[in-house]
Amino acid sequence: MINLSYRYDQNSSSLVVGGMPDVSNGDSQQTIGILSTWTLKIIGSPLLEGKKEHLDNLMLVILKYSRSYISGIRRTIKSANNVVSISPQGANHKLILNSTQKDVKPLEIIIDDSELSDLTRCLDLLRLDHRINLKWTYLIDKPFSKRYLQIYLNKSNNYTQIIFSFIIFIISSSLLFLIPVDNKYETINDYKNIPISTDK
Repeated sequence: MINLSYRYDQNSSSLVVGGMPDVSNGDSQQTIGILSTWTLKIIGSPLLEGKKEHLDNLMLVILKYSRSYISGIRRTIKSANNVVSISPQGANHKLILNSTQKDVKPLEIIIDDSELSDLTRCLDLLRLDHRINLKWTYLIDKPFSKRYLQIYLNKSNNYTQIIFSFIIFIISSSLLFLIPVDNKYETINDYKNIPISTDK
């Protein structure tokens, strides 16, 4: 039995997949058609591993989130069974992995833009590797629909406009407080010196 292992390394991420050819599908001796193991190491985080469906969910969420983020859409992306989700957190991104086993707390990983880019690149290398003959749930090459872009871009723009409006309000209010105001006014009400005409 042939056991194969391929590794995909980037600066902060390292993905290793192992498996064997699917003889019934006509795979060559250098092709993984049956995935048996996979491990993912992100710097500063525990080693991740699981079954093929877990890697499929991870790929689905990360690749869709990265495409949305590049398009200017910041929103939470979840897998169908909520095993994997990722959402924006300030300038970073929060990746949540829920175990299918009971009494296991969800694992939260905070990554920045460069780490998200490295992770996306690893998954892309796996997806495009001709030595891997596996079917993945997510079709990365399918473009976003116009409706999707309109809905989520408008939402992102609305949030941005609200934030900028609030910032402008604070700055304007601060500037008004800096303007010197002279409260000492001299009021002249000397009516006695005003000539009164009695001509008709």
